[in-house]
Amino acid sequence: MLAGRRRKIPRKAQDLEGKTSVDEPIQPELLRKRLAGSLFSSPIHYHPSIDSTNALAKALAGQGAPEGTLVIAEEQTAGRGRRGRAWVSPARANLLFSLLLRPFLEGDRVFVLTMVLALAGLKAVNKICGVKAMIKWPNDLYVGTRKLAGILTEFAVREKKVDWVVLGMGINVGWRPDVPQQGGAPATSLVEEAGRPVSRNALLIELLTEFEGLYKDVVAGEMERLYEEWNRNCLVLGKAVVVATEKERIEGKALRIDDCGALILEEADGNQRRILTGEVSLRLRI
Repeated sequence: MLAGRRRKIPRKAQDLEGKTSVDEPIQPELLRKRLAGSLFSSPIHYHPSIDSTNALAKALAGQGAPEGTLVIAEEQTAGRGRRGRAWVSPARANLLFSLLLRPFLEGDRVFVLTMVLALAGLKAVNKICGVKAMIKWPNDLYVGTRKLAGILTEFAVREKKVDWVVLGMGINVGWRPDVPQQGGAPATSLVEEAGRPVSRNALLIELLTEFEGLYKDVVAGEMERLYEEWNRNCLVLGKAVVVATEKERIEGKALRIDDCGALILEEADGNQRRILTGEVSLRLRI
């Protein structure tokens, strides 16, 4: 369902105006059972409340925690997105988690994993909720013109090789902010889009299952299918955009996302620029 269309929403979904629409708690034991034999079956660090799942996952990485470590919380008191922006979410409303990975990758290819998690997210959202989401480069999922989810990628490099990567993701399941935060886009939630309750446990299990399959392709160097798929599901391609980096503001037409997760943009003079994700932001040019 596109966010721009008017539709009748059940009373429970209407509770999004200042209330949450999720009753089911995250169930670590169910996750362990359903993910048994997968990369993410153990260890699972579950917290009713935590400052930031990414912060804990990074600390665990420094302590030598294994690949596949999952950190999940009902609430974050200091959750954040890219560029230091806060990620606000009430307790037991949304899906808030971080993954620790230790891939054999060059440092300049780490943002491939951002795109792969975004792909896994949109696949899971469609399968569990019947909602069609798209990737808004560099790190968001949108439904129509409204933000559904965000990804924060943090990593460490040793001798030009990735030591560890932490992928943090927040998905609006049963709540979304009424007012765009810090100049960002309007938000939506899965309950609002689907018009029915959504199981966060089922969504996470499906998302991690999808991600593991895609991640195996990355590790094996089988990137062609992934490259085609994330371009096919990218919201901004073919559109006029404005990209702001720490040093400059760039306008042009978004052409494609390359096999490292970088955006290829064509400027007015026909010159093509390659912009690697990181501390950048993108908006459509009106």
